[in-house]
Amino acid sequence: MKYLTDHFEYVSPAGKGRSWLFPMLRADLAARSAWYYGRVGRGLSLRMLFADGGLCTVLYRLMRALKRLHLGPLAAIVYRLNAFLTGAVIGRGAEFGPGLVILHSVGLVINTAVRGGENAIMEGCVTIGAEKGRSPTLGDHVFVGSGARILGGISVGNGARIGANAVVLSDVPDGATAVGVPAKVVKIAEGN
Repeated sequence: MKYLTDHFEYVSPAGKGRSWLFPMLRADLAARSAWYYGRVGRGLSLRMLFADGGLCTVLYRLMRALKRLHLGPLAAIVYRLNAFLTGAVIGRGAEFGPGLVILHSVGLVINTAVRGGENAIMEGCVTIGAEKGRSPTLGDHVFVGSGARILGGISVGNGARIGANAVVLSDVPDGATAVGVPAKVVKIAEGN
């Protein structure tokens, strides 16, 4: 499945709208199962639906599907429901590719203009926000540790890892690990 296009919109072989929701949820649950258990299976994916962060992901995907179907008022209700039930505030315009894994939803704040690729993994209390009207873009296979802050119109490369409590204010290259306040790149994976 190809995720990133010119407008960061997921293109499903089945098309947009309602047919978009279930393939995305299946990919998200499979990614959670792989993260927790190292394998994917129907029973494991179902278990992942009820694990911490599972409801947050489902409500986020439902909100995005309603928005894509031009049902903005219903999307706004699901947005508020997600914040109330899970403690996560994910903007209605935020786009993430398939395989999104939210490990702990409490304290998660994602700006509406954030764009993220496939298989993003986020722990709790993460903030991905705007600064001066510009929001971050995350590549594929990005891991964001607990309490991390990613702010402004920066780019986090494919395969990057952001350490716990890091404050990222500048671009992070592909395969890099960034830690600290402000975050500095401490390691770049071989092959990048």
